[in-house]
Amino acid sequence: MVTENRPADERRHEIAKALMSVVAEHGLERTTIRRVADAAGVSVGLVQRYFASKDDLLRFGIEYVYERTRARVAAVPLDQPEVRTIVEQIIVVQLPLNDERAHESRVWLAFIEATLSDATKRGIHVDATRELLDGLTRALAGAQRRGEMAPSLDPSQEAMALVALMDGLVLHATATGSPFDRDTVRTAVRTHLDRLFAGAR
Repeated sequence: MVTENRPADERRHEIAKALMSVVAEHGLERTTIRRVADAAGVSVGLVQRYFASKDDLLRFGIEYVYERTRARVAAVPLDQPEVRTIVEQIIVVQLPLNDERAHESRVWLAFIEATLSDATKRGIHVDATRELLDGLTRALAGAQRRGEMAPSLDPSQEAMALVALMDGLVLHATATGSPFDRDTVRTAVRTHLDRLFAGAR
């Protein structure tokens, strides 16, 4: 619950958590400032103190989702013997393989729809995607230098393939369910990485 005596940034993030809960349950169209305020246990006026409109709140919500993803990726240890292990962990922490990330995936998919008609929201998504692509490209180029990945492969193209795989798995694990259960999703990632890192030497 959000309380008046907490720092502003903390209150905004608590409201963002309430927003995610409402979006996951009701979708974007039926998300209102009133519902978010009720979920956060605060007044509509308090929410409006930080977010002048529903649009402002939704934009902050998108940034919040990507912020959480960045934090999980940043927590992946880089001092590991194989680049493949690092890449796999970067992918896995972004997939709905536990209840918390499954919840976030529902919210992320709802926000993706919003990016199609709102340039600001689309810009947030594009920047986050570019950041992920750049990071994976650097990791795969490093794998090539270490002899883990065939020199004939293009790291930037393979990074795009990985992002497309991740997004597809998130979509189907969230919206389709079986046969895209958690074990199947993990297997799909490992199978793709087995091919990507096979025959390097």
